[in-house]
Amino acid sequence: MPRRTEKPGYEKDRVGPIGRVDERDALFARADLFRRFEDGSAEKEEYYAAHPEAREFDRRIADELHLGDRGGDYTSLCAGIFEAARVIARDAFVDGEPAPETVALTPEEAARRVKSLARTLGADLVGTGPLRSEWVYSHVGRSFGNAEGFPRWGSPVDLSRHTSAISMGFRMDPDFNQAAPEFPTVLASGVAYAIGARAAVRLAEYIRGLGYSARAHHVYNYRVLSVPVAVDCGLGELSRAGFLLTREFGLGLRLGIVTTDLPLHHDGPVDIGVQSFCERCEICAAYCPSGAIPRGEKTEYNALLKWKLDEEKCYRYWSVVATDCSICMSSCPWTKPSTWLHRALTSAATLKGPHQFLMVAAEKLFYGRPDKRDRGRAEGLSSLRPTRLRLHMRLLAVAMVVLAALGVRWGSVGLALPAGLAPRVGAATSVLAGAASPLGPLGWVGYLIWLGWTLLGAAVVWTFLAERTTRPALVALAVFGAVSVALGALLVW
Repeated sequence: MPRRTEKPGYEKDRVGPIGRVDERDALFARADLFRRFEDGSAEKEEYYAAHPEAREFDRRIADELHLGDRGGDYTSLCAGIFEAARVIARDAFVDGEPAPETVALTPEEAARRVKSLARTLGADLVGTGPLRSEWVYSHVGRSFGNAEGFPRWGSPVDLSRHTSAISMGFRMDPDFNQAAPEFPTVLASGVAYAIGARAAVRLAEYIRGLGYSARAHHVYNYRVLSVPVAVDCGLGELSRAGFLLTREFGLGLRLGIVTTDLPLHHDGPVDIGVQSFCERCEICAAYCPSGAIPRGEKTEYNALLKWKLDEEKCYRYWSVVATDCSICMSSCPWTKPSTWLHRALTSAATLKGPHQFLMVAAEKLFYGRPDKRDRGRAEGLSSLRPTRLRLHMRLLAVAMVVLAALGVRWGSVGLALPAGLAPRVGAATSVLAGAASPLGPLGWVGYLIWLGWTLLGAAVVWTFLAERTTRPALVALAVFGAVSVALGALLVW
C-alpha cells in the first residue's frame, strides 16, 4: 500500500503563494490560436500584443506536421480516435444542471460509489482529493476557434462551487509506448485519452444525477491542471519529466478529472519515493531528444521548486516527428509491464536510500539506451495483450514450484550426479536426510542459496522473455548464470 501523507510533496518545495495559470499560455492553446483564428482577429492581436516573443515560434510549429499526421491509414486512424474525444468535449457533454433533488450520502459512501463506477468505466487508477483553486485555469485557452458548443477564448474559468476532485488514470499500452517516438506511441495516447474522456463524462453525468454539480475534464476540455490535481488525489507524484509518476504504471498513463461539490472522503496524497529517485536518475533527461527535461537541481517556477519542462523544446520535437514522442515515458525505470518482477522493484524504489542509485545503474545495464532498444513489438500495431502476459506468469509460478520441489529432493539425496561429484554434494546436503555432514549445516544452507539464486535467475529470464524484451533477458541470463556457476563451484569444491 502507498504511504499516505498529510500534505502533498510539493508543499515542501513551496516558496510563496502559487498563482493561477492562464490556459491561453499553454502550447496546445497557442497552436489552436494560430491555426484556427484568422490573422488580424481580436484574439490573435490581443495575445501576441501581450506576448510578442511567442508569435514566431507559434507560426513555425503551425506550418509543420500535426500530431499523428504521418500519411495514409495512420493519419485517419489517429484522427478518428482523437475526434471521438473532441466530440464529447463540448460543454453539453462535460457539464450540465444537476437533478433537482439530492441523494443523501456520507462522504465515505459517496467516494466508494464514484470510485467503483470509475473503475467500471475503464479507470486503472482512481483517487479523490480536494480541488485547490491554484490548479484551476484562470481563463479558457482551447475553444477550437470559438467553435459552437465551446466557451469563447479568454472566458474566465470559475469552479469555485466545486470542493472536491476525482482523478482517474488510464494506462497507455506499454508495447505501443516502447515504440517511442514512432507512430504507435501516439496511438497509445489517443486510446487512453478517448477512454478517459468517456469515463469522465459518464462519471460527471452520474454525479449530477445524484443532485450535485459536476464537471468532466479531459483531453480537449481541461479547466484544471490535471497533474497536481492527481497528486492531491493520491495517484502519484510529480516527476522530473513533468508528468505524473505512479507506482503502478510509471509515467505511462493519461488522466481524466471530475470536479464536484459532492461531499467526498479524500484519499490523501502519497509519498512513493519519486523525488529522491528522480534526483539520482536523470535517464529521461539524458535521452530526451530535444533537451527539454532539465538535469540537476530543481529551480523556482510559480513559487514552487521543481524540474521545469521546457514545453517549447518538447513541442518542437513533437511537430518534427508528428507524434507525442514518449521517449521520457518509455525510458523511465518505473514504466514497465505489471509483472511480479517490476512490482517488486518499484516497491523497493519507493524507499529512499542509496539502493535507488543501484537500481538506476541496473536499468542502464539491462535495458541500454532508449534509442537503441528493440521496438519490433509494435510493428503492424501488434501489442502484448495483458491476458497473454498473465498466462506466462501463471505458468512461471507453476514451473518454479515444481523446480523448487525437484531441487530440494535432488539435493537431499545427492541424485543424478557423476560419481566423482556425488560424495561432495551428498555430504553438503545430507543434513536434510539426517546423516552427519563433514561440512556441517552451512553446506545445506549454501545449497539452498545456490538453488534459490538459480531459480530466481530462471524466473527473471522467463519474465523478460514473456515481455518480449530480448536484451534484458540476455543480460539476466549472463549475470545470473555467472553467479550461479560460481556458487555451484564453491559448493561442490
